[in-house]
Amino acid sequence: MTVLIDSNVIIALLNTRDRKHPRARELLTRLKDQEYGMRLTIDYVLDEVLTTLWMHTQQKNIVTKAHTLIRRTPEFIKFEYVTPGVLDLAWEKWEHFAKWPEKPLSFTDCCILAFIDAYDVGYLATFDSDFAGLCQLA
Repeated sequence: MTVLIDSNVIIALLNTRDRKHPRARELLTRLKDQEYGMRLTIDYVLDEVLTTLWMHTQQKNIVTKAHTLIRRTPEFIKFEYVTPGVLDLAWEKWEHFAKWPEKPLSFTDCCILAFIDAYDVGYLATFDSDFAGLCQLA
């Protein structure tokens, strides 16, 4: 069993001014337990985390900390790359969801869903309500 960590959880964890910071700390503490299995994330999430933290904080040290946490701290999170096959599946998902503007999903969100499907990920740790009803939420 594995749990994919979405960008908004990592952003809230590292940005102490984020209103969801306490929830992120609590969630990630809970995810240390083996109940959810290994924690992982993908390169598209890394891009969102670094870009959002930079845009919201303009603090290089926080962006560097995020990069180190995601790319250089395997005991915290396993880092995976989206493969061409997952990209193709993500595009199919994006085309499907684009038909319903009331349920808009970004391409990154579709990459997350495709990765979950392709690698049989059991949970998604996210604060994003757009995923409601699409996968199990941790």
